[in-house]
Formats: sequence, structure tokens, C-alpha cells
Amino acid sequence: MLYKSLISIYGSSIAGKSIPVEDVVWRFAPSENLKHFREYAVDALCQAKVYLLDHLAAAYADTLHEAVTENAGEGNPPALAILGEVKLPSPVVWVEFDDRALSIARFERGSAFARFDDNPIGKGLRGYLLDGRNTDCVRVTMFHKRLEKGIVDPLCALIVRRSASGTLDYDNIEVDLSQSMVEFYMRTGASPEKITGMRTVQVVETGSDLFIPYALFAMLVSPDLGGIIPTETTTFTQKDIKTARKFGKPWILGAQKSHLTIRIGPQAAAHMAERTARLEFQRQVIDTRNGPARHWVSEHERHYRSGKVALVKGHHRGHEPARNLPTRVMGPRLDETSFEFPAKELPIHD
Repeated sequence: MLYKSLISIYGSSIAGKSIPVEDVVWRFAPSENLKHFREYAVDALCQAKVYLLDHLAAAYADTLHEAVTENAGEGNPPALAILGEVKLPSPVVWVEFDDRALSIARFERGSAFARFDDNPIGKGLRGYLLDGRNTDCVRVTMFHKRLEKGIVDPLCALIVRRSASGTLDYDNIEVDLSQSMVEFYMRTGASPEKITGMRTVQVVETGSDLFIPYALFAMLVSPDLGGIIPTETTTFTQKDIKTARKFGKPWILGAQKSHLTIRIGPQAAAHMAERTARLEFQRQVIDTRNGPARHWVSEHERHYRSGKVALVKGHHRGHEPARNLPTRVMGPRLDETSFEFPAKELPIHD
């Protein structure tokens, strides 16, 4: 569980007891800024209400994101704005899910978020720390532990300000860059341009899946729980606590002893099955049609409604038309095209 790993590693680093293999950043580029961030993170994690979504629950929330995005209509407002004002269930909240499993689910069902991916791109665990203790804003920090790698601190966090009416303004989000992580990447030889690119990726990844924790919060206060089943689960066992006392690890003793594991019920399972069947039917209908003639598509950027930006390399699209099929040529629509001819003087005969 990423929550446990963060508290253990961050607490150990502050106490000067972290293991180099697990804590590359602290061992390679320690600094006061990094220490202050980790002290803040441990304090917030210890106070947070903790939720762990299993792979089906995360995929269910993701399908709701797709449905909201598809129905956004004109103006393309942020999905969170369409979801409405959702209050945090606690001043500080931690929401965790398996990013790898979510990516596989997206790829297998042909999600619009994975439309241009050749393979599932998720790698490891992802956790959102949402800190609403400041009445003026909510601080969103996304932690990502990639497979077979130690924890690397986030390069930046998002600051969602509140408007005069008290609602969160998703159109005006600030990016708080971590100076300690900039120093770390510079020591590893990263150029300023590469660091800027990594910052952009961090912002996009944080914003693209921010809908998942907020959808969870909305379902938790709905009368039927939105098809989810929360179950209280022990985070730190009695053995963990006994070991922490023996070796002097107060950061574990002060953490939450339990969390809520989120699973889906019959209602959510039926929704996902219906959506999968509908998308498969749509794909079959499209496949039976004669697609566009083969042509070259130049390299371009693909902008998603979630904020994700993907570079699409130049490629051929479509297929060679069958020789036994007539070619259909479509002209301009009459209601959109008009032709104006210059006035012509008629000859005058005496």
C-alpha cells in the first residue's frame, strides 16, 4: 500500500534512518526544502481519512468520468465542474488506486483516454493527497510509485483556489513547483527543458485522474452509495505497531490504523457490463462500414478534455478502397456554400 510506504520512508528519512535503495532522492540530494515537504506530507498523511480503491472500483469511477466527458456538450467544461461542488469527507483525504490495473482496464475496453496507446501505460500505484485545511484553497498532491522503483517525490502540486462564493475554481489552477525536486533532477543531469517537460507531465497526470477521488466522495454521500461498498480494513497491524514502539518510529504510531477499502456492488457491475456491451456494439457497427480512403496524417498534438496532451506521430490512416466498390464523392453543403460572380456589363447596341 503506497500510504504505508510513504509514511514509513518519509518518517525514516526525517529521522535519518531511511534505506538508500528505497529513498533515492533523500540520499542523493537532501535539502531543507525536501525535509520541510516531507514533514508536511507525514503530518497530512497522519491526519488524512484513507480510501483504497480496488481495481474494479477505480475502473468504475473512470467509466463515470468517460460518461461525463462524453456528455459535456458545448464549451467543454472541466469534468469536475460538471460533477458539481463536492465536499471532502475530511479536512485531509488520501485516495489510492492501482494505476497499472486502471490502465489495463482502459486499454481493454477501448477507452477514449487510451485511444492512441499501443499498450497499457500505467506503472505502479497512485495516490492523491487532498488537503483542504486552508479555507482559501485545496492543495492536491499526486504521489506515484512506479513498479520496481523507490518512491520519488512529486515535482509539483496543484492549488485549486476558491472563488468569492466559496466554490472551487477549476479554470484557474496554480502549479506549486517543488524546488527540492528541481535541484534533485538537475543533479542527475536533467536539462531545464526536460524538467519543464516533466512538470507538464506531472500536471497533466494529476489533473487527468483527479475526477476519480471526487467521484468517490460524491458516491459516499449518495443514498445508495452509487454502487460501491466501503469496508473498514486494518492498515497497520498490531505487529507493525509493536515493532514501531520497539524501534522508536513515532510516525507509524501517529498514522491512521485503518482505512476504507472500496469495492463495487451489483449496481456498479451492471453499469460496467452494459457500457462494455454498448461500446463493443458501436465498434462492430463501425467496422462493418467502408472506412475512409488511405491517406497520410501529419504529426500533430491530440488534446483531451481531461487536459492530457499526446503527440501523435505521422502515420497512414484508412485503407485502400476495394476495386469492386464505386467511389462516392461528396460535394459542399448547399446551405454552407454560396457563389458570388462579379457583375458583367451587357453589350449595348445602338
